[in-house]
Amino acid sequence: MKYCNTLIAVTDMPASLQFYKDLFDMEVTTDLGWCKILTDGLTLQEHFDKIAGFPPETMRYHSNTMELYFETEDFESFLTLLDAHPEVKRLDESRIYPWLQKGIRIYDPDDHLIEVAESMYSVACRQFEEGKSVEETAERIQHPLPIVQKWYEKYQVSQNSAFSVCGTDCSACPCYGDMCPGCNACSGKVFHALEGKACAIYDCTVCQKNLKNCGECSHMPCNIWMKTRDPRYSDEEFAESVRTRVEALRNRR
Repeated sequence: MKYCNTLIAVTDMPASLQFYKDLFDMEVTTDLGWCKILTDGLTLQEHFDKIAGFPPETMRYHSNTMELYFETEDFESFLTLLDAHPEVKRLDESRIYPWLQKGIRIYDPDDHLIEVAESMYSVACRQFEEGKSVEETAERIQHPLPIVQKWYEKYQVSQNSAFSVCGTDCSACPCYGDMCPGCNACSGKVFHALEGKACAIYDCTVCQKNLKNCGECSHMPCNIWMKTRDPRYSDEEFAESVRTRVEALRNRR
Protein backbone atom coordinates (compact mmCIF):
# COMPACT_ATOMS: atom_id res chain seq x y z
CA MET A 1 0.00 0.00 0.00
CA LYS A 2 1.28 3.51 -0.79
CA TYR A 3 -0.09 7.03 -0.75
CA CYS A 4 -0.35 8.31 -4.34
CA ASN A 5 -1.60 11.89 -4.53
CA THR A 6 -4.15 14.48 -3.46
CA LEU A 7 -7.32 15.05 -5.50
CA ILE A 8 -9.44 18.17 -5.18
CA ALA A 9 -12.83 18.83 -6.76
CA VAL A 10 -13.04 21.83 -9.07
CA THR A 11 -16.02 23.48 -10.76
CA ASP A 12 -14.19 25.30 -13.57
CA MET A 13 -11.23 23.32 -14.89
CA PRO A 14 -9.76 26.05 -17.16
CA ALA A 15 -9.84 28.58 -14.31
CA SER A 16 -8.20 26.14 -11.90
CA LEU A 17 -5.54 25.15 -14.41
CA GLN A 18 -4.69 28.80 -15.01
CA PHE A 19 -4.49 29.47 -11.26
CA TYR A 20 -2.05 26.65 -10.55
CA LYS A 21 0.02 27.51 -13.61
CA ASP A 22 0.28 31.22 -12.81
CA LEU A 23 0.90 30.94 -9.07
CA PHE A 24 2.78 27.65 -8.80
CA ASP A 25 4.16 27.01 -12.29
CA MET A 26 2.36 23.66 -12.45
CA GLU A 27 1.58 21.93 -15.74
CA VAL A 28 -0.66 19.02 -16.73
CA THR A 29 1.35 15.79 -16.74
CA THR A 30 -1.59 13.44 -17.40
CA ASP A 31 -4.82 14.55 -19.08
CA LEU A 32 -7.76 12.23 -18.42
CA GLY A 33 -10.50 14.60 -19.51
CA TRP A 34 -12.49 15.53 -16.43
CA CYS A 35 -9.44 14.49 -14.38
CA LYS A 36 -6.07 16.18 -14.83
CA ILE A 37 -2.89 15.33 -12.91
CA LEU A 38 -0.53 18.23 -12.43
CA THR A 39 3.13 18.55 -11.56
CA ASP A 40 4.04 16.72 -8.32
CA GLY A 41 0.81 14.71 -8.43
CA LEU A 42 -1.82 17.28 -7.47
CA THR A 43 -5.01 16.11 -9.22
CA LEU A 44 -7.92 18.30 -10.30
CA GLN A 45 -11.25 16.54 -10.71
CA GLU A 46 -14.21 18.15 -12.45
CA HIS A 47 -17.75 16.78 -11.93
CA PHE A 48 -16.57 14.97 -8.81
CA ASP A 49 -20.14 14.64 -7.51
CA LYS A 50 -21.19 12.65 -10.59
CA ILE A 51 -18.17 10.35 -10.49
CA ALA A 52 -18.33 9.67 -6.75
CA GLY A 53 -22.13 9.57 -6.64
CA PHE A 54 -22.58 12.51 -4.26
CA PRO A 55 -25.78 14.55 -4.40
CA PRO A 56 -24.72 17.95 -5.84
CA GLU A 57 -26.06 19.79 -2.82
CA THR A 58 -23.67 17.93 -0.51
CA MET A 59 -20.58 19.34 -2.23
CA ARG A 60 -18.91 21.70 0.23
CA TYR A 61 -16.25 24.24 -0.63
CA HIS A 62 -14.49 26.74 1.63
CA SER A 63 -14.52 24.13 4.39
CA ASN A 64 -11.38 25.35 6.20
CA THR A 65 -10.74 21.79 7.35
CA MET A 66 -7.65 21.08 5.21
CA GLU A 67 -5.11 22.92 3.10
CA LEU A 68 -2.64 22.38 0.29
CA TYR A 69 0.85 23.26 1.46
CA PHE A 70 3.61 24.67 -0.73
CA GLU A 71 7.14 25.74 0.19
CA THR A 72 9.47 28.12 -1.61
CA GLU A 73 13.11 29.13 -1.23
CA ASP A 74 12.20 32.70 -2.24
CA PHE A 75 9.12 33.78 -0.31
CA GLU A 76 9.46 37.47 -1.19
CA SER A 77 9.36 36.67 -4.92
CA PHE A 78 6.16 34.70 -4.39
CA LEU A 79 4.59 37.69 -2.66
CA THR A 80 5.55 39.84 -5.64
CA LEU A 81 3.92 37.29 -7.95
CA LEU A 82 0.84 37.21 -5.76
CA ASP A 83 0.55 40.99 -5.85
CA ALA A 84 0.41 40.72 -9.65
CA HIS A 85 -2.78 38.65 -9.25
CA PRO A 86 -5.15 40.81 -7.18
CA GLU A 87 -8.02 38.48 -8.09
CA VAL A 88 -6.59 35.80 -5.78
CA LYS A 89 -8.40 35.78 -2.43
CA ARG A 90 -6.25 35.88 0.69
CA LEU A 91 -7.17 34.51 4.08
CA ASP A 92 -4.76 37.01 5.61
CA GLU A 93 -1.57 38.88 4.82
CA SER A 94 1.88 37.34 5.17
CA ARG A 95 3.02 36.68 8.68
CA ILE A 96 5.98 35.35 10.65
CA TYR A 97 5.25 32.37 12.86
CA PRO A 98 6.82 31.83 16.31
CA TRP A 99 9.29 29.40 14.67
CA LEU A 100 10.43 32.35 12.42
CA GLN A 101 8.95 30.98 9.20
CA LYS A 102 7.22 33.41 6.84
CA GLY A 103 3.92 32.28 5.34
CA ILE A 104 0.61 33.29 3.83
CA ARG A 105 -2.72 31.55 3.17
CA ILE A 106 -4.78 32.07 0.03
CA TYR A 107 -7.74 30.43 -1.73
CA ASP A 108 -7.88 28.84 -5.16
CA PRO A 109 -10.88 29.45 -7.50
CA ASP A 110 -12.96 26.84 -5.62
CA ASP A 111 -11.98 28.18 -2.19
CA HIS A 112 -9.59 25.37 -1.38
CA LEU A 113 -7.25 26.74 1.26
CA ILE A 114 -3.58 26.96 0.28
CA GLU A 115 -0.62 27.80 2.49
CA VAL A 116 2.61 29.05 0.95
CA ALA A 117 5.62 29.36 3.22
CA GLU A 118 9.37 29.63 2.97
CA SER A 119 11.15 26.33 3.49
CA MET A 120 12.42 25.69 6.98
CA TYR A 121 15.87 25.13 5.47
CA SER A 122 15.74 28.75 4.26
CA VAL A 123 14.69 29.85 7.74
CA ALA A 124 17.64 27.98 9.25
CA CYS A 125 20.07 29.45 6.69
CA ARG A 126 18.96 32.94 7.67
CA GLN A 127 19.93 32.15 11.24
CA PHE A 128 23.31 30.76 10.15
CA GLU A 129 23.94 33.93 8.13
CA GLU A 130 23.29 35.94 11.29
CA GLY A 131 25.98 33.95 13.09
CA LYS A 132 23.67 31.73 15.16
CA SER A 133 25.04 28.33 16.17
CA VAL A 134 23.31 25.06 15.34
CA GLU A 135 22.03 24.82 18.91
CA GLU A 136 20.71 28.39 18.93
CA THR A 137 19.07 27.89 15.55
CA ALA A 138 17.37 24.66 16.62
CA GLU A 139 15.91 26.43 19.64
CA ARG A 140 14.80 29.51 17.72
CA ILE A 141 13.11 27.66 14.86
CA GLN A 142 11.74 24.90 17.13
CA HIS A 143 13.20 21.99 15.18
CA PRO A 144 15.12 18.87 16.30
CA LEU A 145 18.85 19.38 16.64
CA PRO A 146 19.84 16.49 14.28
CA ILE A 147 17.78 18.03 11.45
CA VAL A 148 19.27 21.47 11.97
CA GLN A 149 22.77 19.96 12.06
CA LYS A 150 22.20 18.39 8.62
CA TRP A 151 20.90 21.72 7.32
CA TYR A 152 24.02 23.43 8.64
CA GLU A 153 26.26 20.95 6.85
CA LYS A 154 24.31 21.54 3.63
CA TYR A 155 24.57 25.30 4.17
CA GLN A 156 28.33 25.06 4.64
CA VAL A 157 28.71 23.15 1.38
CA SER A 158 26.63 25.70 -0.52
CA GLN A 159 28.62 28.58 0.96
CA ASN A 160 31.96 27.05 0.15
CA SER A 161 30.96 26.15 -3.41
CA ALA A 162 29.97 29.72 -4.26
CA PHE A 163 32.74 31.51 -2.35
CA SER A 164 35.85 31.85 -4.52
CA VAL A 165 39.45 31.80 -3.31
CA CYS A 166 39.74 35.56 -3.91
CA GLY A 167 36.72 36.39 -1.75
CA THR A 168 34.23 36.85 -4.58
CA ASP A 169 30.71 35.51 -4.14
CA CYS A 170 30.29 33.60 -7.39
CA SER A 171 26.53 33.29 -6.87
CA ALA A 172 26.23 37.08 -7.24
CA CYS A 173 27.80 36.97 -10.71
CA PRO A 174 25.34 37.05 -13.67
CA CYS A 175 27.43 34.35 -15.37
CA TYR A 176 27.07 31.94 -12.43
CA GLY A 177 25.10 28.83 -13.27
CA ASP A 178 24.68 28.85 -17.04
CA MET A 179 28.08 30.11 -18.21
CA CYS A 180 30.17 29.21 -15.18
CA PRO A 181 29.68 26.74 -12.30
CA GLY A 182 31.85 28.83 -9.99
CA CYS A 183 35.60 28.98 -9.36
CA ASN A 184 35.71 26.03 -6.98
CA ALA A 185 33.54 23.78 -9.13
CA CYS A 186 35.70 24.29 -12.23
CA SER A 187 39.05 24.37 -10.36
CA GLY A 188 39.61 27.98 -11.31
CA LYS A 189 39.23 27.32 -15.07
CA VAL A 190 36.62 30.04 -15.49
CA PHE A 191 35.31 31.01 -18.90
CA HIS A 192 37.30 34.25 -19.04
CA ALA A 193 40.67 32.56 -18.33
CA LEU A 194 42.93 31.13 -21.05
CA GLU A 195 41.51 27.87 -22.36
CA GLY A 196 42.53 24.96 -20.14
CA LYS A 197 44.24 27.27 -17.66
CA ALA A 198 43.17 28.28 -14.18
CA CYS A 199 42.68 31.88 -13.13
CA ALA A 200 46.02 33.35 -11.98
CA ILE A 201 44.70 33.94 -8.46
CA TYR A 202 43.35 30.38 -8.15
CA ASP A 203 46.56 28.92 -9.60
CA CYS A 204 48.73 30.81 -7.10
CA THR A 205 46.55 30.14 -4.07
CA VAL A 206 45.43 26.54 -4.56
CA CYS A 207 47.77 24.96 -7.10
CA GLN A 208 51.05 26.53 -6.02
CA LYS A 209 50.64 27.40 -2.34
CA ASN A 210 48.08 24.71 -1.45
CA LEU A 211 45.91 27.20 0.45
CA LYS A 212 42.12 27.21 0.72
CA ASN A 213 41.82 30.88 -0.18
CA CYS A 214 43.74 34.13 -0.29
CA GLY A 215 42.75 34.85 3.30
CA GLU A 216 45.42 32.37 4.40
CA CYS A 217 48.13 34.29 2.53
CA SER A 218 50.06 37.12 4.23
CA HIS A 219 50.43 38.97 0.91
CA MET A 220 46.71 39.56 0.39
CA PRO A 221 45.87 41.62 -1.63
CA CYS A 222 48.85 41.03 -3.90
CA ASN A 223 50.01 42.16 -7.34
CA ILE A 224 48.13 39.28 -8.96
CA TRP A 225 44.90 40.79 -7.66
CA MET A 226 45.82 44.12 -9.21
CA LYS A 227 46.69 42.53 -12.55
CA THR A 228 43.41 40.59 -12.76
CA ARG A 229 41.23 43.66 -12.42
CA ASP A 230 37.88 43.65 -14.23
CA PRO A 231 38.32 46.30 -16.97
CA ARG A 232 34.72 47.42 -16.51
CA TYR A 233 35.50 48.75 -13.01
CA SER A 234 36.44 52.34 -12.36
CA ASP A 235 39.29 53.00 -9.92
CA GLU A 236 36.78 53.60 -7.15
CA GLU A 237 34.76 50.49 -7.96
CA PHE A 238 37.87 48.31 -8.08
CA ALA A 239 39.12 49.67 -4.75
CA GLU A 240 35.74 48.90 -3.18
CA SER A 241 35.78 45.40 -4.70
CA VAL A 242 39.21 44.73 -3.17
CA ARG A 243 38.10 46.05 0.22
CA THR A 244 34.95 43.90 0.21
CA ARG A 245 36.80 40.75 -0.81
CA VAL A 246 39.53 41.24 1.81
CA GLU A 247 36.90 41.75 4.51
CA ALA A 248 34.98 38.65 3.41
CA LEU A 249 38.13 36.52 3.49
CA ARG A 250 39.19 37.80 6.91
CA ASN A 251 35.75 36.98 8.30
CA ARG A 252 36.26 33.38 7.19
CA ARG A 253 39.50 32.84 9.06
